[in-house]
Amino acid sequence: MSTAFDLDVWVAEARQTPFRFSVAGLVFEMPAAGELDKSVLSSVNIEAPSARDIETLLRAGLGNQWDRFDAVPVPLAALGELFRQWQKHEGAPLGESSASTDS
Repeated sequence: MSTAFDLDVWVAEARQTPFRFSVAGLVFEMPAAGELDKSVLSSVNIEAPSARDIETLLRAGLGNQWDRFDAVPVPLAALGELFRQWQKHEGAPLGESSASTDS
């Protein structure tokens, strides 16, 4: 009998360093984008995220830091760049895996 694949072990081993950034002298930390819980997928368009989708993803990533971050005035273009840098930190766009394909 084969051993069941333990997804908890895979998640723990695949964990990446958190993404850190600063704005207005404050430092924030988010998990790597790919470590967000799957529940966020039902509320955003991963293929072509809108400004609202980006906000939803950043809110999920910042968790209990969101209120502090939200109080800081940030231009919309800067939010887009923050989102790109967060994705870049992981090395693959959100929604794309670094695993190989069958093709």
